Amino acid sequence: MIEQIAGFRRRLQDAVAERVEPFAHGTGLFCDSIPIVYDANFVRVESVASAALHEAEADALMERFWHRRVITDAGGAALAAGFAELGWTQTTHVVMGHLREPDRAADAAAVQEVPFETLVEPHIRVTLSEPHGTLELAESLLVAKRRVTAAVPTRFFATHVEGEVASYCELRSDGRTAQIEDVNTLASYRGRGLGRAVVQRALDEARTTNDVVFIEALADDWPKELYARLGFETVAERHLFLRPPHPLSRLRLRTPRLELRLATVAELRELYRVAEDGIHDPDFMPFGIAWTDHATEESFLDWHLSALKNWRPYDWRLELVVFLDGRPIGVQALHGVQFGRTRRGSTGSWLGARWQRQGLGTEMRGAILTLLFERLGGNEAASGAILGNEASLGVSRKLGYQPIGVSMVSPRGVTIEHRDLLLTRDRFHRPDGVTIEGLEGLDSLFGVDW
Repeated sequence: MIEQIAGFRRRLQDAVAERVEPFAHGTGLFCDSIPIVYDANFVRVESVASAALHEAEADALMERFWHRRVITDAGGAALAAGFAELGWTQTTHVVMGHLREPDRAADAAAVQEVPFETLVEPHIRVTLSEPHGTLELAESLLVAKRRVTAAVPTRFFATHVEGEVASYCELRSDGRTAQIEDVNTLASYRGRGLGRAVVQRALDEARTTNDVVFIEALADDWPKELYARLGFETVAERHLFLRPPHPLSRLRLRTPRLELRLATVAELRELYRVAEDGIHDPDFMPFGIAWTDHATEESFLDWHLSALKNWRPYDWRLELVVFLDGRPIGVQALHGVQFGRTRRGSTGSWLGARWQRQGLGTEMRGAILTLLFERLGGNEAASGAILGNEASLGVSRKLGYQPIGVSMVSPRGVTIEHRDLLLTRDRFHRPDGVTIEGLEGLDSLFGVDW
């Protein structure tokens, strides 16, 4: 039974994936079109080594994603301590095969077989009720569900109360092996036995044509007790390890033309190539630190990744990548030191040469200033530019900055003037068309205590 279940699962995972990447200890399975769905983007370890090695493999294979996920069978239990030390979370699933009759007959007469579309709205409601549920996630999960139904024959069962779906589940089957999955009772209908009813109906249907029927449950959650009463017994375990995305990966700043957000490693590599193609005239260094003279892909990635690794509420650096038509074209940064006390942030930015002189610099700076003043409660924005960097100084003038002094910098060993500028909240005029999403609940990361 165990091998038959494992084989069914592997074949289904392989069929659902848009991209399959074999590696030394297993297989990477990815749906790049729905990157925020963890169950559709993961590394399947088939030969257990060590947590550190599997983390490195996941990092290499999953550069297009913010999260990292490693899935193992029972042997993965040996990795738990190592992944915990690396900061990953662990979830254990019990695989339960149907081995005996239920403790009692459940009344499944009210359960109906329904088309998938009947469950779209209830699926969305269930997702939105989760702590981090969003419409984007709900829609992505539905895409994943449709990929499953295209890969294996799938039937859906539901109960209704006063015309509304109250509980539902699905039944996947290849004719020999059947899996009951996605069992849900909507919150307002729980405690009525409706979850048991839909599982009983799916079980009855599955037993007519399949010699193995199984279901999975969280090892530390109550549904496994329900399934045990229905005749299921634990036959195997799976161990799922997750390094979730940084909470700030949810942050989105949008302007009429641009989107500002954190980038994946793959997108940072693409951004490095933008910088490599040129940001400024090689004969003029517009930055106080001449990073473009000696940047390598490795140092470029480290600069961006270290911003999150070293993030502290009293000293943070938000490096938002600027996207135009889905492509990275530059960076808009915001830095705060003791921000909760000073309410001052400093900005810095760059754009690839081919996207300059189109008003995009003003647009992206306006977006970060909206975040600073309107959403983080900032009072002052510091900036500046080297004498001769008229493009940057022009953006600052346009947005209302005022000169507050001159400092000296030596980016290439020659001392030159740096014009220091400041914009106060009262002089800031919010640009049209700026929207900010994904900041809810993250104030403390910036040291803000309202």
